[in-house]
Amino acid sequence: MEVTLNEQGNLELLVDKWDMAMNLVAMGFSIALVIVVIVAAVKFGWRFWPWVLAIGLLAYILVN
Repeated sequence: MEVTLNEQGNLELLVDKWDMAMNLVAMGFSIALVIVVIVAAVKFGWRFWPWVLAIGLLAYILVN
């Protein structure tokens, strides 16, 4: 992302396509992580869902 000052004195915000794509991927990953934790809680039971949450949190931290 880049912020510049144009001739009229206004700020221009330029968003690179790569930045936008990475933001969309991160948002999709966050939504998928919530769904995975819910499915894991149902499928594996209450005993294993904290481990799935911890692994998902670690993956989320590595992506962002």
